[in-house]
Amino acid sequence: MNHEIKGVAFDVDGTLYPNLFMYLYSIPFFLTHPVFVYHFRMVRKTIRTIRPLENVRNSQADLLSRSMGISREQAYNKIDTCIYNRWERCFRYMILYPWVKKLISLIRLKGLKTGILSDYPVDRKLSYFGLSREWDVAMSSEESGYLKPHPEPFLLLAERMNLPPEKILYIGNSYAHDIIGASGVGMRTAHLSWKRERKGADITFLWYKEIERYLSEKL
Repeated sequence: MNHEIKGVAFDVDGTLYPNLFMYLYSIPFFLTHPVFVYHFRMVRKTIRTIRPLENVRNSQADLLSRSMGISREQAYNKIDTCIYNRWERCFRYMILYPWVKKLISLIRLKGLKTGILSDYPVDRKLSYFGLSREWDVAMSSEESGYLKPHPEPFLLLAERMNLPPEKILYIGNSYAHDIIGASGVGMRTAHLSWKRERKGADITFLWYKEIERYLSEKL
């Protein structure tokens, strides 16, 4: 069977840029919304374990409503205002990992398809990074009705890229969400981590130049 890589897809947060930058630039937001941030994190953690799940945003509003003791409408509006608007503005100041833009350009020059799959909406972030036009497919896992590591987001990504999962290399920094989820549907995986002893991904890397070498060997 031909397992030649035909497409490369990326996670966003902690993968295109260091998580440290997100934490630093998010500090003012976290300090002004500490109770909400705590409850929302717990809600997202819970949602990753629920199956079946009909709608991510409706479900997280229901869970946040119960967790914070507010109405469902208040919870929905708070999430929309705080997470999908105010918090996203922090990404205007993010600095991409070295070689990311160069790698994406090389991938496109090789004729490979490119994709983005994040647990949060991606359009505004990619615009801030100057990467809006680099992708054949750019999507949030919420569009599948599930969050990573459920298989649905990865299968929908493969469908939209018009490629079998086994012909896609998925690059992510979260072992539990990105690597487990992508490998579970048959994708090849590249784990951005300094813990090189951890097994499970096809390649564990610390510098994006390593991905260029990996692709050169696999194409």
